Amino acid sequence: MRLWHQTLGMDRSQILKEKIDAWFMKRKFVPAFEMTEESVQSLFQLIDDFQPYLIDGYAESLNFLSIGSRLNLNWSPLAVMSSAQELTQATRIRVEALFGTKIYDKYGSREFSGIAYQCAESDSHHVQDESYIVEILAEGRSARPGEIGEVVITDLNNFSTPMIRYRIGDLAMAVQQGGCPCGRNHSKIGSISGRTQALIACANGVWLPGTFFAHFFKDFEFAVRHFQIFQEEIGHFEVRVVPTPLLTKGMELKIIKELQVFTGNETIIRLIRVESIPLLRTGKRTPVISRVKTDFQRLDSSNSERN
Repeated sequence: MRLWHQTLGMDRSQILKEKIDAWFMKRKFVPAFEMTEESVQSLFQLIDDFQPYLIDGYAESLNFLSIGSRLNLNWSPLAVMSSAQELTQATRIRVEALFGTKIYDKYGSREFSGIAYQCAESDSHHVQDESYIVEILAEGRSARPGEIGEVVITDLNNFSTPMIRYRIGDLAMAVQQGGCPCGRNHSKIGSISGRTQALIACANGVWLPGTFFAHFFKDFEFAVRHFQIFQEEIGHFEVRVVPTPLLTKGMELKIIKELQVFTGNETIIRLIRVESIPLLRTGKRTPVISRVKTDFQRLDSSNSERN
């Protein structure tokens, strides 16, 4: 079962082929962008009836199912696979508790499809070396283990429109290559740290990656249901939050004060309460939006916050 967008961006013949393929492969699609609180109950019933061995979906969709759900599933799949957005530790814990099984992260893109898959025996992702050459570059060189760099991909299967050293716009951590406890010899990459377009430029010269905010708001999950960072100018950004009843004025000031520990007091931060942060048409919710144009290869990595 896939919590996905089955037909977006497809013509009629592609839609027909997709549906025929799904029928033969016994794959059921649930459009992620149509999920509402009211539809969760019928979706849970569908899972119990369909009894999928694997549930594959957007991290945001899986998180939506796991937050505040009072329903119980009678069926537990062998595994859950997450993709599109970052799979945070908090989401991982909730989803594994909901489905009673382990969740694995998939790294892919519209340009290439599945690129790397989380290993069951380590924190790394195994690259599909048969199909791709994946490089992680920092300041024009290969990133060292433990260092965040820009993901650059060469597609080995696309003969009609070859993509050679394509800068996909993602950031990931480089890891030590070599043997893996799982026995696979595929090359490895570490955690996916977000998009280069999601770097927030602070007045003190620090560039905060989008994943920083996911970790930062772990301590405020009781007060903030969803958040989105929006920046148009260096040294200024908005923090848009969907509040819970526990978000007080004092808590708002605390969030801003603790953010300025990393951004510097000279960075202007404006916290705005909103009723919702809408999903995109593909079912994704974007946690960080930056309109500041940056070239990651020209940034000084010493000014990047890597918490």
